[in-house]
Amino acid sequence: MHITQVESEHQRGTLVASLRGAVIASCQAGPESPLNTPAILASLALSAELGGAQGFRVDGPANVAAIRQVSPLPIFGINKVDRDGYDVRITSTLADALDVVAAGANLVALDGTQRERPFGETLAQIIAGLHAVGVPVMADISTQAEARAAVDAGADMVGTTLAGYTPYTEELDRFGPAFGLLAEIRDLPVPVVVEGRIWTTDHIAACFAGGAYALIIGSAITVPELITRRFVTAARQAQAQRGAVSA
Repeated sequence: MHITQVESEHQRGTLVASLRGAVIASCQAGPESPLNTPAILASLALSAELGGAQGFRVDGPANVAAIRQVSPLPIFGINKVDRDGYDVRITSTLADALDVVAAGANLVALDGTQRERPFGETLAQIIAGLHAVGVPVMADISTQAEARAAVDAGADMVGTTLAGYTPYTEELDRFGPAFGLLAEIRDLPVPVVVEGRIWTTDHIAACFAGGAYALIIGSAITVPELITRRFVTAARQAQAQRGAVSA
């Protein structure tokens, strides 16, 4: 049901304001992961909530619905759909977005780049459709120009999610958060969320010191195989160094 512009602005503003300083857990699992079922992702979300997470980023209507059943916290819904001929896959259409809203998402995150979208829809049209039902939008961007264009299109927040993951930003350092991009967009008139490659408490401190409004953390919280791999790699390196010293 559509609401008035004033009602929409108030509803969106209140929700966005509630996320200032928040750590939001991205609860996702790839198709190859043994965690890739709605019930398990809901348990991951509950575990993150027990640790103090103040919201979730969740892919797909079924997973959004499962987490909504167990938690009242805000959910950034996304809907990854691969379509032939399009690079955009994160909530690339209004229909994709409304599906996760219907499942229980309070906010929607979507690809905020200027790449072509299916069915001729524009970023501004998708954002307007979500605002019509009072849902805030976070635009996932990879460059300063994309961030500014997303703001002009009506985005309520922008996230550094795609920095390093678009063909024209692949040269960026993927071993830490997108601090350079944060410095370029920290003064935008909407909140800037840092997402991607946040692994340490030092990263968190640096993100907030650099102007981040909130953080979305995925792998370091909810992807056990990557967490384990980091420790195993460190253990192997330590043993190799020890062996080299002994020799």
